[in-house]
Amino acid sequence: MKTGVHFRIAIVAALTAATVTVAPAAIAAADGRAPAASPRAETRAQPRTQAPAWRTSLAGTLSGASLFDIASAGPDDAWAVGVEYVHGDGQGVILRWDGATWQRQSTPDVSATGVWHAVDAVSAYDVWAYGWDQEGETLAHYDGKRWTQASLPAEQGYGFAKLAAAPGRTWLVSDTAINSYAQGVWQSTPLPRGVHISAIEARTAHDAWAVGQFAYAGQRSRSVLLHWNGRSWTETAPAKSDLGITAVYQDSAHSVWVTALAPYVEDEPQRSKVLHWNGRTWRDVTGPVDGLQASAITGDGKGTVWVSGDPYGYEGTALYWRLRNRVWTSVEGDAVPGGQTQGYEIEALAPAGRTGQFWSVGSYTQLTGESTAAQYELIQRSTR
Repeated sequence: MKTGVHFRIAIVAALTAATVTVAPAAIAAADGRAPAASPRAETRAQPRTQAPAWRTSLAGTLSGASLFDIASAGPDDAWAVGVEYVHGDGQGVILRWDGATWQRQSTPDVSATGVWHAVDAVSAYDVWAYGWDQEGETLAHYDGKRWTQASLPAEQGYGFAKLAAAPGRTWLVSDTAINSYAQGVWQSTPLPRGVHISAIEARTAHDAWAVGQFAYAGQRSRSVLLHWNGRSWTETAPAKSDLGITAVYQDSAHSVWVTALAPYVEDEPQRSKVLHWNGRTWRDVTGPVDGLQASAITGDGKGTVWVSGDPYGYEGTALYWRLRNRVWTSVEGDAVPGGQTQGYEIEALAPAGRTGQFWSVGSYTQLTGESTAAQYELIQRSTR
């Protein structure tokens, strides 16, 4: 997950409501169940009424802001975290959805932090958040009434730790180790030098995934796809895979989805990939997914998967791809009203409980002059 604040200037393009789908045969081909075919040759226009929409839930209330993560424990409980810049100083932000509005949460029992970087929720009474600034790192826990400061592992994350929580266990991944907290004790699994974990997802205390990439001077880059079975971490990545894995989502013990970026090619945008694990092997199910650097993925546990990230270029709004019934559909999010906007970027996705709707968080910029712009927080919600 990215943590930088990006200011991007360009002319705003008009919002288009068209969606694109790919026929089931294209996905079947990606799964190796049909003869190979060009996904683009299979695309067709889909009537507008069949497409879901992404509506803005909150935007433009925080100055120089970006939201980096979101977690939901039901339709009336969600938390989004990030940073707001006030007079050049970063201030960590925790927002809570109560079923009707987003409200900024106070954390008087927790040390002030410049950025809240990650959040995960086991339930409305068991929520974890990780933050950092130049003074150090902060881990906080919410018990349904208030936030309190929690202990950190010895192997800390230097500002970029990844967080996941499941009943009975919490993970915090640093630059050097995968740390897990259970029954009041931290335990660490060292990471080999050169391994960078970009995301971690936990379905239960005995079923979790940590994904990323190995990159070290003089050695060939390779994908990292680690699975936790309750006792140890096991590498599952194909031997020759050189994709940089960016995000992970678990449907079940035998269904895991990841987004990835292909190796960089000079003067070309990095191509996104979507891979699926069926409990035995990884398969490419990218189909027509294009137009963005994918860095966020989630689903409803019933077969629907959403992907988003950073769209190519600066113009236009947030871009989402939905996979349902083996068909990919692209959807553009709403433009924030009130001026010329651009540079929409989605950092994280999460289901809104079992409603069939989903949350997204990130940022956008609003043009304030001929060569200036201001960045603001963005929260959107899908209609279905």
